[in-house]
Amino acid sequence: MLDFYFSYRGVLKRLRGGALGGEMDRFAEHFFTLGYKRASAKIYLSRIARFSQFAATHSGPMPIHQDVIDGYLSAFTTDTPRIGAVSALGHARRVAPERFNISVPSEEDDPDAPLLAHFSDYLHRVRGLEPNTREGVLLGGRRFLDWFRHHHRPEPRGVDG
Repeated sequence: MLDFYFSYRGVLKRLRGGALGGEMDRFAEHFFTLGYKRASAKIYLSRIARFSQFAATHSGPMPIHQDVIDGYLSAFTTDTPRIGAVSALGHARRVAPERFNISVPSEEDDPDAPLLAHFSDYLHRVRGLEPNTREGVLLGGRRFLDWFRHHHRPEPRGVDG
């Protein structure tokens, strides 16, 4: 299916290399099935292939961990390419979830879980947001809380305080 989007042997070889190389035809079929225009699908496939090369050097044939994804995304210095990469990786994770080992933090390890659960309930009941939209808003909230925790640590109190 990858041949539908790319014709050069060198490009096909590069796309089929890397940690996700064996899945690239599935990704191409995914974009074709969803009705993506040829140019858009080629951009997504190229982004996935670029990540695939990065992941091959960091995780090899093993499932790809979240720290590899975070390391790849941190290499982008501006928002636009990072957002595009996140979107492409979202497609890759949906099509080939077995290639990713994404650990979900338990609520016991997450001090923000109760706050975010109430916020999610508010977004659903009051704002009427759908699950995927809520997930995106909650991700932004989680990132803000993490940033706040790292940049605004409480001052240590003295003996009298």
